[in-house]
Amino acid sequence: MEEALGAATVMLSIFGGISLVVWASTKARIARMIAERQSSPASTLPQDGAVLAELKALKQQMAEMHSTSHQFDLSFDDALNRLEGRVGRLETKSATRGTVTAEDTPAVQQNGTGR
Repeated sequence: MEEALGAATVMLSIFGGISLVVWASTKARIARMIAERQSSPASTLPQDGAVLAELKALKQQMAEMHSTSHQFDLSFDDALNRLEGRVGRLETKSATRGTVTAEDTPAVQQNGTGR
């Protein structure tokens, strides 16, 4: 019985010691990684330069898309104003004559612009 208890104590000491060494080395490695992370500036990391370049490219693309969207919006507003003007002229002519005839509507060209 004493031999079994002694063997169990030795086994427990060996595995406990190994576990303690592994835990201590892991704890030290984590502390070292945290210290390295805090001591090095974020801009010196190699992937940060690539991320910053990608962000700059995305910002430029967003600015271009905003500009294009604004141009399309102005073009649409211009076309809508022209259409409203035409309808207003037709309504005015129709109110003075009483009816709208084929001569009152502008001829539509092949490209569909009406010019």
